[in-house]
Amino acid sequence: MEQKLKMYNTGADYALAVIGGKWKSVILYLLAGHPRRPSELVKQLGTSYKVLSDQLREMTDAGLVVRKSFNTIPPHVEYRLSEEGENLYAALRYLNYWGEARAKKTSNIKIMCTDQMKQAGNDGLCVITKKHLHHWKQEIVKKDQIIDDSSNADQ
Repeated sequence: MEQKLKMYNTGADYALAVIGGKWKSVILYLLAGHPRRPSELVKQLGTSYKVLSDQLREMTDAGLVVRKSFNTIPPHVEYRLSEEGENLYAALRYLNYWGEARAKKTSNIKIMCTDQMKQAGNDGLCVITKKHLHHWKQEIVKKDQIIDDSSNADQ
């Protein structure tokens, strides 16, 4: 069966199509440097096994991720980045730096992970986990309360 030819305007257009979606760039980060089991990924991402499984299958089909099955009871599976995945991760890190630099020039944009990552000595991509989202929600609520309090004081 012959596959239909897909056309892209640029290499960047194709690369963005390969990593498109909500979780792929985060999965790339989580797999950078060490293999992980699906349960670890689900815990860190806060997503369902089905969503993770679909993303990992697409990434494996694209040659970005390698799946390794261990013949044990219970079954044990690990995922790691392939050489292509490692290359893409390096490109994403550069894109991350570019985004951070551009955001610094724009007053109404804040990159949530940057400050926390720098304090931790991590210069890679940010992993948005349930813990991060909860922390950011609290930070936003605190700022809203400060604004409300100052508005009430003016009256």
